[in-house]
Amino acid sequence: MKWTFTPDEFTHVWATETRQDRRPYPINLAPRGIETSENAAAALKLEERFPLNGDPDLTGALKFLVRSDVTTITAFGDRFVDGEQQPDPVLALGVVFSHWGAAVFSTDSTVTVVSGSARDAVKYLVKAMGSVRPGQLTPMREPRKAVLFPEPGQWQETETSRRAKRLRLALRRPIDARGYLTVTVSPEDPMSPPPQHRTWLDFSGDGRYILSVGDDMALSPTSMDQLAKYLMKLARVR
Repeated sequence: MKWTFTPDEFTHVWATETRQDRRPYPINLAPRGIETSENAAAALKLEERFPLNGDPDLTGALKFLVRSDVTTITAFGDRFVDGEQQPDPVLALGVVFSHWGAAVFSTDSTVTVVSGSARDAVKYLVKAMGSVRPGQLTPMREPRKAVLFPEPGQWQETETSRRAKRLRLALRRPIDARGYLTVTVSPEDPMSPPPQHRTWLDFSGDGRYILSVGDDMALSPTSMDQLAKYLMKLARVR
């Protein structure tokens, strides 16, 4: 199921159904509303149009989103045109538990809530990031230290330094979008793994990649379908 609201409508519906004033991260980074005057806000007749439990399916989806025991996937990023950051960021949250899922994503003028299967929730989140082709470079993985801190004064390149330089130069290219993905599996379960963090990069004239950083830095091209499957794996969605 799917519902689309203005920012004013969503802020009201969220507070009414969940009894929480603070919207979920990263949706809380979007404007709470468009209407700035009391008269304009009153004209929306939000309490009349969106009474408590007026749509039980919507109520269930919002209460699912606010649960503290569910696995969460967040996407927060920015788009760029000719190097200039655009005003409409990527803001999306997906939650999954067993086979069930829900997602919410925001633009500058709308907030959309979806409810369905766990797999569908992840696919909606990836869709909110924008449709971009996979990058054209082959996957690269190099030691993080070699990529970020090249040897000063090195007069002769080695195979290791050449490979690290290739990845370093690839990361310095102009971008159309950059953002951060975080997957937190069953946060109330003491046996759950720590949150997983990834960066997505849409390089201008090339395509989309996922960057993972640990002892190594790994840059891998990804399609929308591949990214959805990757996030499902991290989130343990079957």
